[in-house]
Amino acid sequence: MKIVIVDDERLALQQFQMEIEEIGGAEVAGAFLNPLEAMEFLRQHPVEAVFLDIEMPGMNGLEMGRELRRLYPGLVVIFITGYEEYALEAMRMKADFYLTKPYERKDIEDVLERAKLLSRRQKKRIFLRTFGTFDLFVEGQTVYFANAKAKELLALCVDRRGSKVTMWEAADRLWEGRAFDDRVKNLYRKAVMSLRQTLAEYGAEEIFVSGRGECSVDCRKVDCDYYQLLEGGEEAGKAWALTGVYMGEYSWAEETQAVLQSF
Repeated sequence: MKIVIVDDERLALQQFQMEIEEIGGAEVAGAFLNPLEAMEFLRQHPVEAVFLDIEMPGMNGLEMGRELRRLYPGLVVIFITGYEEYALEAMRMKADFYLTKPYERKDIEDVLERAKLLSRRQKKRIFLRTFGTFDLFVEGQTVYFANAKAKELLALCVDRRGSKVTMWEAADRLWEGRAFDDRVKNLYRKAVMSLRQTLAEYGAEEIFVSGRGECSVDCRKVDCDYYQLLEGGEEAGKAWALTGVYMGEYSWAEETQAVLQSF
């Protein structure tokens, strides 16, 4: 989980960042003394949670929290305050959690774990099923792909868990046995275009990242039974035990299937 910390007291900011890094399980994408600089950063760098001090000049934490709520409804907002009356205000504006100073490491561990769980639940709007056959669901609706290779390309990206899939690798898996020539390259580009168009129709375009000759899936923005299993999810474990098949329609998925047999 990526987070941002905002506190106008340098020592407090450094101390909190150090605590987070020592606890582990979260990446500090940015630590800011100035809330306006933090807002500019957040407009360009998506994160899952923000920790905000309340008493800050220019824009206090409550004001910043309200603006973040408006811009990014799924963002987990956590306030840090030394004043109980501010804690009440934070809850009134529907803050997800708050830490009261002075806090202990156990308090940070607890709020981090709760933030992870909340962030994960908020991502369930988009679900990828890999056990059995591969399918994408947006708000419970099955996504229909007019181009079968576009769907398979998405499946390959999901299998790679956020790692970039090159055009060459995609061609090797999706058009196995064919020469990597201009015709195959054009088929890849057509699949990418079709995939982007389909995802946009369902309001899920943010999960797919494509660039010059490569593509990937943004794992932070999806829920997936395969990813849940790797994280030790109990429900995913039950689903895997029932099916025992991973992306059964794709021969290249047999490599991952063999690894999952150990679960």
